[in-house]
Amino acid sequence: MNMRHNPEIIAELRRRLLGLQQNNVVVALKTGTEVEDMDFAEIALMREVSRDNGRNFMPLVVKIGGPEARRDIRDCLATGVDVILAPMVETVYALTNFVETARLLMKETGREARLAINLETGTAVRNLDAMIASSAFAALSQVTIGRGDLSKSMHLSVDDEEVLTATRNVLTKLNRQNKLTSVGGGLSVHNIVHMSEILPSNRFNTRHIVFENSEAFARDAARNLSEGLYFEQALYEALAQMNPSRAAFYAERNRQLEERLPVLRIRRTAAM
Repeated sequence: MNMRHNPEIIAELRRRLLGLQQNNVVVALKTGTEVEDMDFAEIALMREVSRDNGRNFMPLVVKIGGPEARRDIRDCLATGVDVILAPMVETVYALTNFVETARLLMKETGREARLAINLETGTAVRNLDAMIASSAFAALSQVTIGRGDLSKSMHLSVDDEEVLTATRNVLTKLNRQNKLTSVGGGLSVHNIVHMSEILPSNRFNTRHIVFENSEAFARDAARNLSEGLYFEQALYEALAQMNPSRAAFYAERNRQLEERLPVLRIRRTAAM
């Protein structure tokens, strides 16, 4: 990718991200090569945005293309990613394969990153007890529940009560193991208040922002979520300026974000 880095644009994104960290209980930046569809030029830019005065002020989580995506793992380590997240981990075999591959490449490169997985299918939920009992599970620092894909695998809508119940049950099991948990998939101003009340998750995540599910977040969950989504819109607008060849892709992502912000968009427009 021929991306033209613009120091002023990057500095403005950094300023906004610092503001989110200070005011909206944002605790990490997130992206990936899977459904996020970013390459490592874009990921390296996000590392730059989350770095200030020689230090990483906010962790960067990157979801790789699969449990054994070796090229992605190598590139994550070279970029200085904090957490490598494997998607579609449904079995003990997939979990073990991911952990062993990541450990091998960390030893080979001399670089370290924390490991995490996505649980996002009914099969993964059914196999969770076996995965917890495996030795590889101890290597994980975090488990994320992807409600979007989970609901599709169950042939239900993302906010169906059965999906919420399955998510809550998984979180209960993971909390007993003292694993950091995060929930993503279909978060909007319409459902986040309810989810923050009923789901015992440490965190919530959008495509690119991770929130601490704290009392401060819950007090104004819709506003906190919306501010994170506005940052994502600003990120895509910035990327479009620096990489015009992907402008249509970024514009479509922003259109999708607008669908999650109709109430607040009207409010912002009325205030102008």
